[in-house]
Amino acid sequence: MTDIEENNNEPKMNFDAFIKATHLRNAWIYEQDIAIYVRRSMRFINDTTVLCLDLASVEVAEHVQGRGVFTAFLYRFEQEAKKMNRAVFVESILNKRLENFLLKKGYIQHPHSTDICPCLYKLLS
Repeated sequence: MTDIEENNNEPKMNFDAFIKATHLRNAWIYEQDIAIYVRRSMRFINDTTVLCLDLASVEVAEHVQGRGVFTAFLYRFEQEAKKMNRAVFVESILNKRLENFLLKKGYIQHPHSTDICPCLYKLLS
């Protein structure tokens, strides 16, 4: 059990289980050294309604930060979003390092978010 899982009493679900549970709109998912709050949503992007998979909160265990844990998860997340014909939406980014990382990966700031707490998205096709 990771430090992240030990501090949370919710039922444990991994990403694959969330994807298969099509009836779930949102959930905390737990994998090795990472916990992420994800959501299925619809967003208004580029003057149209777009189905999205959202990353609403990300917690990476301190002892593995900077070692590619989130990068590997994001790759899987984007691949699943693409299979589902959904965009990826990252809510309210408070970490400037994460924001810069996502911008380098092709994410775009949502026009209705703020520079203080930006939201980014990536259309996948």
